Amino acid sequence: MSAHTFIITRPVEDAGRFSAAARAAGARVIAMPVIDIHFREQVQIPDVRWQAVAITSANGARAIGRLPAAQRQAITAAQAVTVGPASSAAARMAGFARILQAAGDVAALIETVRQRLRPQDGPILYASGAITRGDLQRHLNAAGFDVHRAVLYEARPAGMLNEAARKALLNDAPGTVALYSPRSASIWAQLVQQAGLAAQAARWRHACLSSNVAHALRRHLPGCEQVLTAAEPREEVLLAMLGLTLEKES
Repeated sequence: MSAHTFIITRPVEDAGRFSAAARAAGARVIAMPVIDIHFREQVQIPDVRWQAVAITSANGARAIGRLPAAQRQAITAAQAVTVGPASSAAARMAGFARILQAAGDVAALIETVRQRLRPQDGPILYASGAITRGDLQRHLNAAGFDVHRAVLYEARPAGMLNEAARKALLNDAPGTVALYSPRSASIWAQLVQQAGLAAQAARWRHACLSSNVAHALRRHLPGCEQVLTAAEPREEVLLAMLGLTLEKES
């Protein structure tokens, strides 16, 4: 019997843990990043004393880590409020010493800020991509916080399926496609339709990080035979749903 195949749609920088867990289980892994991250240069960020920095993805933290040293150090002196484990790890790498981690999505991050921080303690920097979900700035402004959004990176969609993913859809027994965001689900659907492989893709199992991801997939790729949704929007929960295990980090 051939090994189960996983197609991982995350950017390469974020796919390592899933890939390692799948390979440890004897599976075949195909990297098909549907989004490519482009960091912006010379971003203008006000030179103020930030109370906190809201980080909704690991890429926001990585972008801060790329800033000139003096600018980066002024920002990382604040507390980072992160969306989950991956963004927390990236925030530590960027130089943040104080990290407050939310429960896995933007809504949880907004609620964490509301419950744990106070508007009178200073402004919040939102380390943002060009395209966002959850309207963090509007919700926190409504709660009395002074939030400055800095667009630090762009997540650009892939132009086509790579050869490995195309061949797998054509020739392999159906495997599993891992999807982490509504946008990645919609881009995946567009790519398989563009390649004329929507029917083949619909026979594959799709593992979605959240109900919002699953909803986007069903909307853009109707007819999917098996759509699984993690009980919580965390990678370890997604992996456990698939019978995969992360190695404990030292």
